[in-house]
Amino acid sequence: MSYLVQDLGGLMGATLIAPILFPAAGFGLLRLLSPAGLGAETFWPRAGWAMLLSLAILPVFDTIAVRVAGLPGMLLLNGALALCGLDQWKAVRRWRGARWFLVIALAWWLVCAWTMMDFSRGGRLYQSLVIFDMVKHAAVVEQIARQGIPFTDPFFARDGIAGYYHYFYVWPAAIRWVSGFQIAPTMAFAATAFWTGIGVVALLWRIAADGALIRPGRDRRVLLMAILLCFVAGADLIYMALRFLVAHRVEPEIENWNSEIRMLATSTIWVPHHIMALVAGWTGLLLNARARRLAARHRSMLAVAAGAAYASMFGASVWISLTIAPVLSVWGLLALWRKDASLLLSGIVALLLSAPQFHDLVLGRAPDIFPVALHIRPFTLIFAGQDLTSQLWSLVLLPLNYALEFGFVLLGASIYARNARPVGEAGSLVRALLVWSAVAGVLVASFLQSVIINNDLGWRAPLFILIPLMIWTMRALQEDDAAQRFGVFGGALLLLGLAGTAWDIVGIRLIRAPAFPVRAIEVNDDPAMAHALRAAYGWADRHLPEGATLQHNPVLKKRALDFGLYTRHWPAVADKDAFLFGASRQAVGERVALMAPIFARPMPVADLVDRERRARADYLLFTRRDPVWLRLGGPPATLPCLYRTADLCIAPARKEMLP
Repeated sequence: MSYLVQDLGGLMGATLIAPILFPAAGFGLLRLLSPAGLGAETFWPRAGWAMLLSLAILPVFDTIAVRVAGLPGMLLLNGALALCGLDQWKAVRRWRGARWFLVIALAWWLVCAWTMMDFSRGGRLYQSLVIFDMVKHAAVVEQIARQGIPFTDPFFARDGIAGYYHYFYVWPAAIRWVSGFQIAPTMAFAATAFWTGIGVVALLWRIAADGALIRPGRDRRVLLMAILLCFVAGADLIYMALRFLVAHRVEPEIENWNSEIRMLATSTIWVPHHIMALVAGWTGLLLNARARRLAARHRSMLAVAAGAAYASMFGASVWISLTIAPVLSVWGLLALWRKDASLLLSGIVALLLSAPQFHDLVLGRAPDIFPVALHIRPFTLIFAGQDLTSQLWSLVLLPLNYALEFGFVLLGASIYARNARPVGEAGSLVRALLVWSAVAGVLVASFLQSVIINNDLGWRAPLFILIPLMIWTMRALQEDDAAQRFGVFGGALLLLGLAGTAWDIVGIRLIRAPAFPVRAIEVNDDPAMAHALRAAYGWADRHLPEGATLQHNPVLKKRALDFGLYTRHWPAVADKDAFLFGASRQAVGERVALMAPIFARPMPVADLVDRERRARADYLLFTRRDPVWLRLGGPPATLPCLYRTADLCIAPARKEMLP
């Protein structure tokens, strides 16, 4: 069976299993909260709420259930909630026009398949650039599916547990476990990314509805607008064209010209855990906003639910939580001043439910550098330096920076501000939250950065700018004279944004040398080797002992990828960035230095065995790209290959590892 067929079957199966394990339980949560006025008379708004609650509230309780009773405990909890919510399925009728939304959903599924599956042909494996992040996603899914929570570090063999925000991964881990480990973790993850995209659309519609930003009779049009805007990028292609004219080079992603600001569709493909956190945070805001209008008992119900949503947000993404924390803090203080303790109750619930995650982060991470630093968001890589001149230029160019990055939705927001702002009490609090969340997003994205590996804080904070811009644009587009107000310039920005997303979706798989004038890309630069590695790791899963480490060359590339995608046998050290899950930077550096010479040159058996023992390596994976292989014309003769092809060799690190 080809790997393409294998992945396609796995993705189809996971897509069908996913809603049974997760969103279905959202209907039970909706029923439990219905006394507080949460819900609707018709089915589709109820379905939207169920999707949001499953993404916002369920993750924190599911992770606690896995911690206490394993994945079977989580499945029992979700199954009970799904049965509790069966009555919420009443009044399901054929929805006029539903087939068009099904077609759109199918198109979105095909996008997820295109961007995340492996394509194989003639002994060559063609991978997407998404595997650069998928290695981490798949590793965490595999660890939770096999070990539960907490789990050990998949990137660095060490005692103790990993410290990482992992709440999103419980869902794909459950799919992998339910399938009897027949569905690959990559495809389980891809299926949950697909369903998370559905939840994003539900969130946009819900914010617009609760903010009284949907004109009467235009619900379906607003839903279509929400879907469309998820695929509208900024005006990045303008700079891409300038780069090509100057440097005669293109990029496979439009975000590579500047500090990253991804729109919702591509963010959901790359980092759905951050998108889940965004959905959870905004759902908590909506629940707290609704609580303001209720009596004390029902207000407390929604406040507790909002607290659970904030706990899920923290467990899914620390960076999303840091961005919205100032808004929650100020709003909570203002509410207390008005003698409303609902925000305080939400905060207490969030802290209590987050205690296990705090414990894991403290226990599972070595003392490290402070993760956040001051930094002015750079405009292009030219001004990315830390010197005063670069920082001042970046500050001056911030408006142009955001104008290019947000494009059409920034224009829509400006039209809304000038012409389409609604007035009145209905939805006023949600509209205020849109403003203040955008302000928080601008401040964090412009002047702070995370420094662990990438600037994930600066890359994810703009999502809180993007959501308000999209909502305001949706409102402006509902006006009868919207086409006139947006004009030719707006139409050009819309087409440019759609083309930018299309460029990304095509580029992450097809824009490669020599077909395009593109920089050297380490991902999938040798399709024949990628195919050989996937086969070898599959063999290792079937033949090597459970829990054995399988060490590759940790310095061959900047980021090691294939081990995390295709096997459950983790290395002693993945690469120089193996501190991602909390290992000490010093320990990672020392182990890389210990293991790298084995793949660089021939060495005496005694020295080799000593290095492997000290590094906790059980088996070694040599490939034809390793310097020692190139020097000897094959793997070291002192190590017998348990698995051997023309491309690679899996050898035991010590005699006692021989079968």
